Amino acid sequence: MKDYKIYEEKGRRIVRGLGGYPADEQPDLRALVHSSAEKYGEAPGFKFRAKDGGVDTRSYRRFSDDIDALGTQLIAAGYAGSRIAIISENRYEWSVAFFATVNGTGIAVPLDKYLPKNELVHLLSRGNAGVLFFSPSFLPMIREIAEEGSTPVRQFICLDTLPEGAESEGRCFPDIHTWIREGRTALENGNRSFVDAPINRKTLSILLFTSGTTNLSKGVMLSHENITANLASIHACIHIDSRDVHLSLLPLHHTFENTIGQMLMIQSGACIAYCEGIKHVADNIREFGVTVLVAVPAILEAIYRQVQLGIDKSGKRKTVELMMNTSDKLRKIGIDIRRKLFKAIFAKLGPGLRLAVSGAAPLDPSVVIGFDRLGLAVYQGYGLTETSPVVAANTDFVNVFGSIGHPLADIDVTLDSIDANGMGEILTRGRNVMLGYYENEEATREAMDADGWFHTGDLGTIDADGIIRITGRVKSMIVLSNGKKAFPEEFEMLLNHVPGVKASFAWGYATADGNVQICAKLVRDDAILMEKNEGVLPDDAAVSAQFEKAIREINTNLPQYKMIRYFIQSDEPLVMTTTLKIKRPVEQAKIEAWLSSNAFDMRKANGRRIAG
Repeated sequence: MKDYKIYEEKGRRIVRGLGGYPADEQPDLRALVHSSAEKYGEAPGFKFRAKDGGVDTRSYRRFSDDIDALGTQLIAAGYAGSRIAIISENRYEWSVAFFATVNGTGIAVPLDKYLPKNELVHLLSRGNAGVLFFSPSFLPMIREIAEEGSTPVRQFICLDTLPEGAESEGRCFPDIHTWIREGRTALENGNRSFVDAPINRKTLSILLFTSGTTNLSKGVMLSHENITANLASIHACIHIDSRDVHLSLLPLHHTFENTIGQMLMIQSGACIAYCEGIKHVADNIREFGVTVLVAVPAILEAIYRQVQLGIDKSGKRKTVELMMNTSDKLRKIGIDIRRKLFKAIFAKLGPGLRLAVSGAAPLDPSVVIGFDRLGLAVYQGYGLTETSPVVAANTDFVNVFGSIGHPLADIDVTLDSIDANGMGEILTRGRNVMLGYYENEEATREAMDADGWFHTGDLGTIDADGIIRITGRVKSMIVLSNGKKAFPEEFEMLLNHVPGVKASFAWGYATADGNVQICAKLVRDDAILMEKNEGVLPDDAAVSAQFEKAIREINTNLPQYKMIRYFIQSDEPLVMTTTLKIKRPVEQAKIEAWLSSNAFDMRKANGRRIAG
């Protein structure tokens, strides 16, 4: 079936997503929670590692009741209409605190758990937060902030019982379980201030600060309608149901995980399993019986590498290749036996894992193809915090490897300032587009035009079938001396395949004569380098020679003007956001500072190992 249409408006060629399943849009997020509680009742909605080492669960009914109780107590304590911030690792109580805020109390301000104290103080003040929910790991920092009185926060609430020895602080920092108990008592006594509170689905309900330094980060304002419209668009394109188990591993303060990994799963009746940490992903997938994974490319690429490594270590590479070739032929005539053929691989990967959704950065097409041949569907999508977040994605109806598919149902996409190669800035519109930037009307006017189009800042193409491909960010685009354009992501995807390279960063380097050349910083993976050299770590010159040889091979498949000319190597990880995207301005500044302090240009520094 056709899940999109193409039409013209004011000289623009526009692609609109249609979806293929019925779009189930809830009036607001309160209705979403209550509807799921009614439909799924005592079914497990959440599972997580218990303190005794076992696995604990919470039902959908318990979830809804906990939210109503906490919201009632928040209002009873005088926080109706307040900005309520949350800083914590992913956990059941994070979700309870979030919905207890947006479903009748006030405005949620989810914050990055990796914020240092000074940035946390800044954003609490900037967001005018009156309440802060925090997990026990933040207790020392929260104690200092409370004592200093440097923020507008009047109430600090711990998301768990306080650790032993902190009882005296309980008077200042009550725990969420106490507040839920008190709120439940108030509900039983007839207090309906929260459950009957009016919800305006079109006004600010969630304030999300984008990644970056606190001075540069923008506050994105989202409403109930923004989120519920986006959920309906996703529902019309991707099937999730109560038989699914999702592993929550991306940070919940990020809208990708909040909308897809949390709200979509709740609306669909799936069970959310909380990951114990990035090192435990593989074990958690198996132990929790995970069927759906929402992740960023770095995680999926790491899982894929482990699968390939396992195949090689088993000595069955040729057998697996033969089985894949046989499977490919059978699929062409409508016979799909992938899950049977590769049962042993999925026994280690996760017997029930059926779908992975990738976003936040470009995903290597070879990973999508490789997983597809084994029997795991991987859908690459695209979105931004400002769009709640999903704009377009590969779905149950179309999965074109190397693309982001069609717009989701009821979302429009077009291109602006299209060049001779058909590339232009991606614009989008729909009810999922934000209300605007918090206290920044100028930035809002720059991003959203009079016709309702949001300017994403990403460049891409749209083919005759409405398939969208991202080429890169406007701001990171490299304009070469001949006027041709290149994007760092295309080089980094190639360089990250080089054995011994853990990560890479590419940029355009302007030489003294004005020529712009492609250069790269390669982050070394010494464990792989030792493995390739029989347990001995090669010296810097030998590693440089290995990398140079690999780059020459990459260059054979690139046009001359795009060839990678110079590189440097480093042990230090790249500076990343919490969704594992490179902070390009920070990395660029570090490299320029090193070159300047050592009086090098890239030609002199070629192949050198640097400290930063």
